[in-house]
Amino acid sequence: MKISELFYSIQGEGKRAGKPSFFIRTNHCNLRCQFAGGNLCDTAYTSWNPDDEKNIGDIPIERIIGEYIKYNCMDVVITGGEPSMFTEDLNLLCSELKRINPECVITIETNGTIFGKYVEYADLISISPKLKSSTPFATPYEKMHSNNRINLESFNQFNECKEKKIIDIQWKFVITSDEDLQEILNLQKEIGFKSKDVYLMPEGISEEELTLKRLNVIELCKKYQFNYTDRLHVIIWGNKRGV
Repeated sequence: MKISELFYSIQGEGKRAGKPSFFIRTNHCNLRCQFAGGNLCDTAYTSWNPDDEKNIGDIPIERIIGEYIKYNCMDVVITGGEPSMFTEDLNLLCSELKRINPECVITIETNGTIFGKYVEYADLISISPKLKSSTPFATPYEKMHSNNRINLESFNQFNECKEKKIIDIQWKFVITSDEDLQEILNLQKEIGFKSKDVYLMPEGISEEELTLKRLNVIELCKKYQFNYTDRLHVIIWGNKRGV
């Protein structure tokens, strides 16, 4: 598994926000997000410019587990990049985490385009479908991103697991403007996920950007009975690595 960084912090987003968590960030992504204001993915060092020389690189599962044990925390967040690109390694990592600590809470953060067996080991799948507003227009990645950002078959598989109570799921959407809402509502109608499982989050990689957009996103949550989530790590530390 290609690893970008391992660190101990708090979860900054979604229903487990504020929980002390051990983060396992994988390197590389199958999408390339760029938003209207020009912001790239907030972890562009794992997607647009994956740094295979400076990152930790391919490391054995045993070393990851060893790092996790040091912190004696309950929550583990496997994020990226896109961790589901390494499906077999992800299955093994999750099963080993549960073996050494059956009570640990594993969250996998994913764009939802690659369904896998890892759902059997995780506690929460945090799916962040990439809306049209994430398209890197006028770049070499525009066509690739547009063709791959939505995988309805995979989304439906995740939702079926939720309905069968195999896994808990939150659907987390980055909001750039009111126009994003119609796309979210269309996805909800197509897939059938519940409003109580939807989290809307303002787009931004600085506290200033989040402040400008926060109130509007909150109003959208009130209107559609969705949940609001902020980005605590950005508010507290800014847009930096290892937090």
